[in-house]
Amino acid sequence: MTIARAEIALKFNELPQVKPAENKKVEITLTDQNGVTFTALINAKSWRARGS
Repeated sequence: MTIARAEIALKFNELPQVKPAENKKVEITLTDQNGVTFTALINAKSWRARGS
């Protein structure tokens, strides 16, 4: 598996479920209309601010 870093903008209709991750981060997984799955690690503090 190749790991890449990218900066992308995502739009979704409802907040996805998150899983706790290491280093004060949360992991979200999204699947696009083509079936491609994206996994992102986001700072938990940033996620809480957006999800309020």
